[in-house]
Amino acid sequence: MADPLKSLLDMWREAERAARIKLEEAVAARTKADEEETRLRQALRVAKVAWTLENRSPRAAPKNAAEAQARERYRERLAGEARRAAQELEAHAAGARADAVHAEEAARAAYEEASKQLEAALKLEERADAEAAKRAERRAEDAAADHANAAHVRRREEP
Repeated sequence: MADPLKSLLDMWREAERAARIKLEEAVAARTKADEEETRLRQALRVAKVAWTLENRSPRAAPKNAAEAQARERYRERLAGEARRAAQELEAHAAGARADAVHAEEAARAAYEEASKQLEAALKLEERADAEAAKRAERRAEDAAADHANAAHVRRREEP
């Protein structure tokens, strides 16, 4: 195989390996972002259920204003937790998760391109090897023909 072709093949092997590593890292980051999204969705569900249960549960009328205020503050706190959980989920989906999805898509595209380039380089190598084998076969045939011609000429020249 020609030296430039070997260098090209080595370069594309390294590029494919680096792209595969980046893809694996991007997939891991996407998985982590998905897990965080699942955690945030669960936190939002818990907050909504707590708020809903508090508002729907039959309770005795408050005995005094302080008890009524405490109950209202508790409801407001539950509602605030639900809003914060929803905001965190939305921010995560629009930020970290979206970035992880885009990074994975870009890494996948880069890996596919590097794989195509490596495949093309491997085909070039196969073609070069096949051509070298044909040349070697022709040389062997030519050498055999030259040897046969030389032997034929010597027999004619012998008395």
